[in-house]
Amino acid sequence: MKKVGFWLLGIFAYVIFTLVMTPASWWLKLAKLPPGVELGPVTGTLWSGTAQGVSVKPLYIPVLKWQLDVGSLWRGQLGVDLEGGSLRDDNYPYFQLKAELTPSRVTVLPSNLRLPVAGILPNIQLPMPADASGSIVLTVTEYQLGQPYCSVLNGKASWQDARFKAPTGWIDLKAIHATLRCENGSIVLNTSPDNPLSLQVQAEVLADSYKIAGTLKPDASMPKEVHQAMQFVGQADANGNFPITLQGRIRTK
Repeated sequence: MKKVGFWLLGIFAYVIFTLVMTPASWWLKLAKLPPGVELGPVTGTLWSGTAQGVSVKPLYIPVLKWQLDVGSLWRGQLGVDLEGGSLRDDNYPYFQLKAELTPSRVTVLPSNLRLPVAGILPNIQLPMPADASGSIVLTVTEYQLGQPYCSVLNGKASWQDARFKAPTGWIDLKAIHATLRCENGSIVLNTSPDNPLSLQVQAEVLADSYKIAGTLKPDASMPKEVHQAMQFVGQADANGNFPITLQGRIRTK
């Protein structure tokens, strides 16, 4: 019986070794990429490899690297390390992601993500045309995949080098910081008011839409055009805070 056990263990190890060491380009031929996703040349294996150029419209990732951890596969758990984009060039996304996959759960361990604002604006339906720059930086401490987006989420978000374009030119908002959490499967973001607009809002990312509600009160140092534009936002309360309410669709195709 011991010999049979050793034989079965050897066969299992050989099968796993063969699967993970098969060239990634061969596996790619069997896979059907989602609409709007394009891959450049792929090298390496299923275990460890690199894709030179990944297009996920409207974003472009110059390079994507992956590494699998099969040490816990016997427990039905697969570890995945991903790194992609460009760390030095803010015009491209960048991420470091570590995740654990099981048949019933996808868990993201502490990970970082940076997205260029100019790259994601086209996918957000705004009440009026807008132009902005900077980077959205996400630091995720805990995340579990759920419907439509999450079952667990804890982390922080910030808009770094935040700038938006007014008719008279670009206006510097410095940085806007927020916390992240999950509520009924939707992503909820709450900003801190320590920014030049004193922007304090709650933003909800729903299945295919978003909602934003809160207040803002431009600092006296803001250009006069910003203060003049407040007349289009609404009536200020007794403390000089202007209400802000926005909602719209998120384009996924």
